[in-house]
Amino acid sequence: MTKLTCLLSGMKRLCILFLLLGFTTNFSIAEQNSGEFEDISENSLVGRLWLPDSLNSNPAILLLGGSGGGYENQDAQWLSAAGFVVFNVRYFGGQGLPANLVKIPIEYFNTAIHWLNNHPSVTPGKTGVFGHSRGTEAAILTSHYNPLVEAVVLRSPSAVVWSGPGWQGYNESAWTWKNTPLPFLNMGIRDGAVWLSKILLEKKLIKTRPMFENALHDLDSIDQTRLPVDEIDAHLLLISGSDDQQWPSAPMADILVNTVKDSNSTFSVNNVVFENAGHRPGYLSQPDDTFANGGTVEGNVIAHKQTKILVKEFFDNKLR
Repeated sequence: MTKLTCLLSGMKRLCILFLLLGFTTNFSIAEQNSGEFEDISENSLVGRLWLPDSLNSNPAILLLGGSGGGYENQDAQWLSAAGFVVFNVRYFGGQGLPANLVKIPIEYFNTAIHWLNNHPSVTPGKTGVFGHSRGTEAAILTSHYNPLVEAVVLRSPSAVVWSGPGWQGYNESAWTWKNTPLPFLNMGIRDGAVWLSKILLEKKLIKTRPMFENALHDLDSIDQTRLPVDEIDAHLLLISGSDDQQWPSAPMADILVNTVKDSNSTFSVNNVVFENAGHRPGYLSQPDDTFANGGTVEGNVIAHKQTKILVKEFFDNKLR
């Protein structure tokens, strides 16, 4: 086999891995299947509806997970137990949905908001959004385009629109509005190659934060791709861990807060950073995990418990 053939073969393997894995495939917490929910598949929507004990006049929450693509059952369960109607929608990777987190229409989430607002168990006009990781991009964009949203929780947030994950999404925006891809920021070829080499070598607990930090050094690109958090008519609660090893959520939360402060927004913004906590409080990295979560055992446990308290208080104050 010639050197050129070997190179092409290796590149093919990299492309296949990029396509199959994306860059955050393993980021979601393992699903917790306790609790009751109803599978929803109507009006082009795919998701799970979690109802509280009281079926009359409840605030509603649209729950948006990250790039793992699965359901956020753990969060949905404790939010519904706290007295909220929770609609946890999937937006890619499911039947009838786009295969990857690439060019997802924000109109999809608008449809979900209106569907929730019209549900018989929901108090009309009392709707919030809870986004995690890549889902925070969708949460901000949905709130920007939909005035029904009154309160937004962003956990491990982004401050910009990123490209889609993996080889297919590298030069594509993750989101569109009116069929137009939104301006996006992506990681450099070098960082992507380093990441892929670690995957090929079957490394464990890979820290992906540095490649996002490197991309965020481009201040001009940040200005062009910044999420319009200053243009939404909703109260904000931002939650992040100081030791997030998947991306720099605490620094990106600071960017969001400063963006709002520099605007004429009259809505409240609360930014909470938990010390010694990782990308997903409540999830403790295991030795065989491909990607590192970050944080200590104690730090993540404390952050998870406090997050549930803060989020309930926030949504109670803003939606009831």
